[in-house]
Amino acid sequence: MEITSEIDEINKMLDEYEGDQARIWLFDISHVKMAIKIYSKQREELLYLVVAGCKYIKGFFCLNNPKFSIVQYFDNEISEMVFKIIDKNSDFELSATSGVAIAKGLESDFGDSFESFLKG
Repeated sequence: MEITSEIDEINKMLDEYEGDQARIWLFDISHVKMAIKIYSKQREELLYLVVAGCKYIKGFFCLNNPKFSIVQYFDNEISEMVFKIIDKNSDFELSATSGVAIAKGLESDFGDSFESFLKG
């Protein structure tokens, strides 16, 4: 399993991975933490885009042929760093203030809740 929270590395992994579909897969009851599962019929490995401090979401919960990118910037109005996840192929947008990470691995490497998400 490969995990990173560096924005440049995340964007590189997102660019290199040709996903057929993405779905909002895990979230806590307050929706402050979310994981987006990105997978392909052509590959065994999948990606999980994990977002914390979610503030805003727009778009569908399931996306076909996603092309995600992440932009990080400081918002002077709220005096916080903002992480914006955008799908270039749809009208999806997710903004968060606590951070973003990506995990790449086999389905069996991951749990099915945030408490058991990274099994290893």
